[in-house]
Amino acid sequence: MQNFSNTGSVKVQFMPVGRHRREWMWKARDEESNTISISGQRFDTLTDAVRDAREQLGDDGAPEDEGPEAA
Repeated sequence: MQNFSNTGSVKVQFMPVGRHRREWMWKARDEESNTISISGQRFDTLTDAVRDAREQLGDDGAPEDEGPEAA
């Protein structure tokens, strides 16, 4: 499982899912309001999951394609 912090108050976890654990989902927790968001879909690659999480969490400041290492 890989993690990254978006703003210091949001923690995002990427979890492998699927029969062969080659697909990804993400879960985010806002530590200030203690709310949780979970992706409603599976992604073929970790890069796709990271991109979707950034879009959903409104992180426009990060470069578009940093690859899995960004997580």
